[in-house]
Amino acid sequence: MARLVQHREPTLLLTGQAVSNLGDGVALVALTLLVLDTTHSASMLAWFAAARMAPMVAFLLVGGAVVDRISRRALLLVSDGSRFVLCVGLTAVIAAHALHYAELIVFALVFGLFDALFMPAYAALTPQIVPTELLPAMNAIRPLSSNLMGAMIGPAIGGLLAAYSTAWAIGIDAATFAVSAGFLLAMRPVPVPERTETTSMLHDVREGLAYVRRTTWFWTCLLAVALVNAFVLVPQSVLVPYFLRHVLHAPKVEVGLIFTVGGVTGALMSLVAGNLRMPRRRIRTMFAVWGIGTVSGLVMGVATSFWEVAVFPVVVSASIVIGNVFWESMVQEEVPAEMMGRASSVDWFVSLGLSPVGLVVAGALAAAVGVRTYYVVMTLVCLVPTVLILVSRRVNAVDAGRVRSRGAPDPAPGGAP
Repeated sequence: MARLVQHREPTLLLTGQAVSNLGDGVALVALTLLVLDTTHSASMLAWFAAARMAPMVAFLLVGGAVVDRISRRALLLVSDGSRFVLCVGLTAVIAAHALHYAELIVFALVFGLFDALFMPAYAALTPQIVPTELLPAMNAIRPLSSNLMGAMIGPAIGGLLAAYSTAWAIGIDAATFAVSAGFLLAMRPVPVPERTETTSMLHDVREGLAYVRRTTWFWTCLLAVALVNAFVLVPQSVLVPYFLRHVLHAPKVEVGLIFTVGGVTGALMSLVAGNLRMPRRRIRTMFAVWGIGTVSGLVMGVATSFWEVAVFPVVVSASIVIGNVFWESMVQEEVPAEMMGRASSVDWFVSLGLSPVGLVVAGALAAAVGVRTYYVVMTLVCLVPTVLILVSRRVNAVDAGRVRSRGAPDPAPGGAP
């Protein structure tokens, strides 16, 4: 990691994102508590979360095609600037005591559009400004920042502010988007990868889908991750706060703390992950790690106190950080540079594609059968594809030629196996 900070561009990018992550963490807890206090409903909170995620998923493929045509740095600036304006508007409405649930849904929908632009742009920009040998370090520092600032310090501050002023919390988030944009402006312009032919946007979207479809390890892993995200991992942001407030009757500060304990673990694991070499069996290692996180959902079936509930986000956070560092580094090694924007947009599209539906289903089922029963059943169901990938020779064929000594890939070119 020490070598990475010697490079100006990734340091500027990571610093700006660290500040933005802080604001996101503050806003996450404040908005979660605002919706729960207003509706007292896990289902309504699930609809709010789904409203932000749905347009993000819907426009990810288009966002990826745009990313491969336009400067990735410029697109990040557009995304940060637009979300700054949205947060300023929401702050004003909250301060005027004129906010209704319907307006929160509209805010979430529009905000999700610019999330869809940001994620593939960030993923595509990273290998342009970071040397290949430092990609694992870059992919570890990013979750370190998001966990330390966005899932540890930010939520703790958000939990405290929520008791006094939600407007202040959202205002802080707006200010951090402005700071992030400032760091992006300080970066040097990065050229768009050269294209050998001029094609339509629809052609580019189809090309990205086709690349992933013919790459066995890629689409198989994405489908398995999509199921776990939709019905186990993503719903925890709704069901765990609801469980604490309305089943265990925990105070508001503990809702902030439940995000914080996961953030602490994620930050520590990021430090570890940044010093790990890529494993020889990348896919089996990733899914073994992710599988441990999935299994931890069973804790929700028996938890009776805050600290027992906290086991779930702690284990999930650790497994996601380690597994994602390996995944992102593998994608950046295997996918050609001119396809990165489209491939990463398909990555996000598929892995999160079921999540809006999963959130709504989770809210409805939890209301019908209880949070405990929901997590026991869904955890066991979602473990099935993980086990199938662990034993599949076809999916793991991409790692067959990797050398054992340093865990480095063969010098053959990346791409579809």
